[in-house]
Amino acid sequence: MTEAVDLGAALDKIVADLATKFPTFKTVAAEDEGRKELQVPAIIVQFSGIEPEPDKDPHTGQLSARLRVEARVVMGHRTPQVRREVIKAAAALGVYVQNNRFGIPWGAAVVVGMDPDEFAPIVETHDVWMVEWGHTLDLGDSYFVDDGVTPTEILTSWAPEIGPSNQGSYASEGPDV
Repeated sequence: MTEAVDLGAALDKIVADLATKFPTFKTVAAEDEGRKELQVPAIIVQFSGIEPEPDKDPHTGQLSARLRVEARVVMGHRTPQVRREVIKAAAALGVYVQNNRFGIPWGAAVVVGMDPDEFAPIVETHDVWMVEWGHTLDLGDSYFVDDGVTPTEILTSWAPEIGPSNQGSYASEGPDV
């Protein structure tokens, strides 16, 4: 992973993807979006942390890390069988997220938990379950700039019959790369 990831654009892409996949939810938003009222059912997404992974140094000048993502599934207490429905929705979200990259150049999602969020500020009037997952990514720009031509074939020859003037002396060493 040598492409720099724009975290703001990544969050927007996750929100848009989940809104498309779960159209029955009235609100699918990033937690930091301003709103006066929460229309339920809702999925609220946020990035909750970045953990450096020093053992996975990509040797590109980038910081290898694991990005933690949380999505809260929120349903009002007036929803029939709300406890059953919020668990089903959280499970469906977890299944969809697992191994998903959301079209972003980072590692596939690994779901690490699906639990009730009993500490959410709206828990008095809503049932809330949190789905948490992580993506590995390399933060920052790579100092390798790929502006050349990528080889597509392996050719070999023996010295002194090497170089551009000896192209006819080279032999192909297998199928195209």
